[in-house]
Amino acid sequence: MQFITSVTQKGQATIPAVIRRKLGIKTNSKIVFEVNNNEVSIKPVVDFFSLKGSIKSSKPFDIDAMEKAVTDAILVKYVKKSN
Repeated sequence: MQFITSVTQKGQATIPAVIRRKLGIKTNSKIVFEVNNNEVSIKPVVDFFSLKGSIKSSKPFDIDAMEKAVTDAILVKYVKKSN
């Protein structure tokens, strides 16, 4: 699939609708440009919060256990720095 578009004075180019639909790019979506050997690829940025619920867990989420694990990790790091 190949499309030709023009670049405006401001350096803007329109991404054709068929490409936006195929990549799921909507108004205000973030995209990333990757440059490799004089070629550019465009990819949508995956929003972290859009992944919510995509991984199922057999265990319920335990905020207290998470806070304890983070606190323990910080303490271990702090103790290592103090020595």
